[in-house]
Amino acid sequence: MVRITLSGGSYSARSSAVAVQRCLNLYPEPIPAQEQEPAQFAHYPTPGTRIFATPEVGTVRCLYQSTQGDLIAAAGGGVYVVHDNGNTTKIGTISVGSSQVRMQDNGTTLFIVDGSAKGGWYCSLPQKPQQGLYGALTQIVDSAFYGSRTIAILDTFFLYTNPDTTNWYVGPAQFSDEATTPFDSLYVASKTSYPDTIAGVAVVGQTIWLFGTQETELWYTSGAADFPFQRLPSLSIGSGCVAPYSISANSDVVFWLGKDRSGLPSVYMGAGQAAQPVSTYAIENTIQAYADCTEAIGNIYQQNGHAFYVLTFPTTGKTWVYDLSTSLWHERCGLLPDGETETPLRANAWANAYGKVFCGDPENGTIYEVSLDLDTHAGLPIKRQRAFPHAIGAGQRMIHRKMMLDMQNGSGATVNVDWSDDRGQTFCSPIPLTLGASGNVWPTLWRLGLARDRVYRLTWTGGDGAALMGAFLDVDTVAS
Repeated sequence: MVRITLSGGSYSARSSAVAVQRCLNLYPEPIPAQEQEPAQFAHYPTPGTRIFATPEVGTVRCLYQSTQGDLIAAAGGGVYVVHDNGNTTKIGTISVGSSQVRMQDNGTTLFIVDGSAKGGWYCSLPQKPQQGLYGALTQIVDSAFYGSRTIAILDTFFLYTNPDTTNWYVGPAQFSDEATTPFDSLYVASKTSYPDTIAGVAVVGQTIWLFGTQETELWYTSGAADFPFQRLPSLSIGSGCVAPYSISANSDVVFWLGKDRSGLPSVYMGAGQAAQPVSTYAIENTIQAYADCTEAIGNIYQQNGHAFYVLTFPTTGKTWVYDLSTSLWHERCGLLPDGETETPLRANAWANAYGKVFCGDPENGTIYEVSLDLDTHAGLPIKRQRAFPHAIGAGQRMIHRKMMLDMQNGSGATVNVDWSDDRGQTFCSPIPLTLGASGNVWPTLWRLGLARDRVYRLTWTGGDGAALMGAFLDVDTVAS
């Protein structure tokens, strides 16, 4: 028998005859070659969720881990500290709405922006982690604050972008409040490499990434008295940002949905002083067909040794996830109670805190704990699907005598197997295949017919975290 190896993630090419490998709610993990295991990759189920807190009915607009380790949530028009036991404490209110907001703190003060001209709020942090209360949330009225869609920090300075202009600006060093640390109206600079408007700002290491809509500039701390930052000379990134809230950074990398002056949207990763697209041809073909990419939302979270960049498109209801650890993509979705109908993933904000992962619901204000030990989304089933590579010989038909599944057993779950004999355009009615109740079971289908080119596909719910390694295929080639 021939082993069918699943060695990649989602790759559905523009032509289904090339590749139609959907990887839904599964993420591939490579097995080191030195371990000499027969399988190259294992596909593990993405995590499930349980309700952790519901501070307010409305869209969860942001989740943020403060420098003191607290989980801060913006839901509807409220801002809350979400404690490690699931209780919440309201800090104050911001503008009511469903649009994204962004947060940043400098160790003593938390600052929140929502992208509107005067949409800025701040409050003091407790003097010590997990001790004391947050101060009252105050809306900023300083005339030198112009609003911002994104916010970042470098060397105690908050960094803002003036929406829909070519300007960005800086708050005072170690901002605490408007009375004692007022904004300086001269702490403003312009994007100069290309006259596109500024979409957002992020900091990676000690470098400021200033995203225009078509090009990106890099800045550094100069310490000058008139403006504390300076552009890195003769250096720019030839791709801008089409979706400000797709920008997400950790200490090492930054991701965003962008394009250059002559192109269409692609997903980029920046590190050091360089950037490159990480979206495949298949991912780009899919994204570029979406009606609206400007509203895309990006978040980075880490779990079980993997760092994931989650890119959600609210209008189309699609979520694509890039695994920084493997450089592979997979797709995520939700499921209606009928167990069949796919729905958008109920998460548009992600954060790590208290040694756990959390996500926020875009509709009802619920904050979920995200766990690999869970196999449902707040009690609803999660659909898993993996389509295999084309099984094709040297242009001749093959008799498919047997397909044996290489998958972790023990749950007794049902896996539905279907296939396409027209090069991935349509699939037959599925045949159920039961995983064993013990480990020493090899679920097998027999007498599967004749095909010149066949694509197998597996779909299931449940399974208690069963890993999928691939399958074995027993075929005979015929003369025609």
